[in-house]
Amino acid sequence: MLKIAVLCSKRAPGLETLLSHRGDTYDVVSVLAAHSGTPYTTHPIFGPRREYDAATRTILRAARADIVLLLGYTYIVTDVLLSEFRILNIHDSDLRLTGPDGERRYTGLHSTRDAILAGEKETRSTLHVVTEKLDGGPILNVSRAYPVAPFVHEAASAGHTDIVKAYAYAQREWMMRDCWGEMLVSALSRAEAAA
Repeated sequence: MLKIAVLCSKRAPGLETLLSHRGDTYDVVSVLAAHSGTPYTTHPIFGPRREYDAATRTILRAARADIVLLLGYTYIVTDVLLSEFRILNIHDSDLRLTGPDGERRYTGLHSTRDAILAGEKETRSTLHVVTEKLDGGPILNVSRAYPVAPFVHEAASAGHTDIVKAYAYAQREWMMRDCWGEMLVSALSRAEAAA
């Protein structure tokens, strides 16, 4: 049985679904939140990133985690964690989309908004392996398409960035609540079968 640890910031989208399916193939052994005021074990951000990740590594070792999931985790993990754990992240854009330079188009914290502002007609979420390159690791799964309402592109063209920002937040929430948990359960079941 795989032992799963979760790192999140203020909340962990998809965690409820993940917890409801644990049993024969995996168990969730730790949920660490970087911010207080969450229902999870709080491991507040402090000092330089490498020092924080070293303290996190100690906690994850004690939990004997096989896989670490980043769910709504807004920090870039360092080699301190990457060198020891298989780390997966669900990102709120379709990481298969690339620009003319071959680089992934929608990486980072504002990916859904960036995709909408670029005129994308739909958004998707991507489960990928975390590497040193931000949102650059191998893709494991991509969600179904979530259509973008046409009025949002009209608002963007008219310069109403406040509307785009509010809609992007709602679009991201829709994806997180609808597919993140099932994407994780599916990936973990495949990972256990391959082990």
